[in-house]
Amino acid sequence: METIFDHNVTDDELKRFGGREAYDYFASKGIDLCADSDTNFYQIGILYAGRGDRKKANEYWSRIRDKGMLSTLVQDF
Repeated sequence: METIFDHNVTDDELKRFGGREAYDYFASKGIDLCADSDTNFYQIGILYAGRGDRKKANEYWSRIRDKGMLSTLVQDF
């Protein structure tokens, strides 16, 4: 499954998602924060939006099945 880690995410960019420490912590507890494709597409979209690539961000957001999830974009920005 495609995640933000497939897009050369930097440590600074990861801070937006709780930092690398959050991913490591939850993994140590057996929780995979990247297990849901909609969440992954949302995060990848946020990643590209933060990089200024709105076209690429919209490509990933359009792949989200639960479109209700997109209502949080206003809060994210």
